[in-house]
Amino acid sequence: MQSVKNEGGSVLVFVTLMIVLLLIMVGMGLDTGHLTYARNTGQGAVDAAALAAVSGLPSRSATEVQNRAAEFNPTKANPTNTYTGSSMNSISATNVSYVTYDFASNSITNYNAPIATANGVRVALEGTQAMKSPTFLTPLLDLFVGSNTSSTKNVNVSAVAVINTKPAIPIALWSNLCGATGVQKNNVDIKLQHPTKTGLGENACWTTFLDCSSGASDIKALFQVAGECSGGGLAGDIGLGTLICQNKGQVNSSLQRADEFFMTEHKNSWWLVPVIAGTGNCDAKDPTKIVNWAKIFPTEVNDKGNPKYIKAHVTCDPTLPEQVIDTNLCFSHRLVREPGKGY
Repeated sequence: MQSVKNEGGSVLVFVTLMIVLLLIMVGMGLDTGHLTYARNTGQGAVDAAALAAVSGLPSRSATEVQNRAAEFNPTKANPTNTYTGSSMNSISATNVSYVTYDFASNSITNYNAPIATANGVRVALEGTQAMKSPTFLTPLLDLFVGSNTSSTKNVNVSAVAVINTKPAIPIALWSNLCGATGVQKNNVDIKLQHPTKTGLGENACWTTFLDCSSGASDIKALFQVAGECSGGGLAGDIGLGTLICQNKGQVNSSLQRADEFFMTEHKNSWWLVPVIAGTGNCDAKDPTKIVNWAKIFPTEVNDKGNPKYIKAHVTCDPTLPEQVIDTNLCFSHRLVREPGKGY
């Protein structure tokens, strides 16, 4: 009779259990690493696609926006922009949607905005187009428990890029030119401060934004910036509350340049300009806060006699930078957080 204290084979049982545990740990490590890798590569892909797509939003053309997003597919202009399953699941029109972003609250207020009024683009690999990341632990568990579950896991990623109009026209209106928010005032005479004379009914100043040492040459250079969005002459972020410089310049030469810009080079266009709480003499040594935004539609530039003026339709609204993206030439783009989606 064999002894009941016989422990032969116990080490084999112990080793078998340890092997199973080690395989599970290896599987978990592989799954976690690959899921992280898939999410990182996918996030980079949708980030790039969203920034590219939103640059086409001023055209208000869905085809243009979608084509720009698709240019960041691995088979397109950037072959290194690959992600898990990208060869079979590329970014296309179905991955692109339009959003409304509220810059005041830093939140997305509409995920189904029409392209005509949207100020942001969302690119997502989610749902049926989510990336399929292979799993190693699931097949291992299936081997032991006899189940038949999926050997891949969905990885969802998305990115939202928004667009904001960038002011470049070197004109700052006084706040008394504004009517009610969003209400258009027609054929307003914008009378810019004369360099040596006052009391001519001024209601606006030339501005060189953050450069307080500038003169007429810099004012005229900013018209060039506004026309081609070259970025020169503007440093830092310009927003409500920003202190900007008023600059008298030389009315004749500056107005002549404004006449060329508004009446010949870019006729029949709206332009974003800052509004300051000015009611007196424009002083380059006393920067003034931007208190509002206005869009102006110049219809005439009179550079003869006194007072000289720019006649324009004027609409004031603090949210204009995110509304007039289809009428201006200069913009800034950025990615924004999307906490509501949870991935």
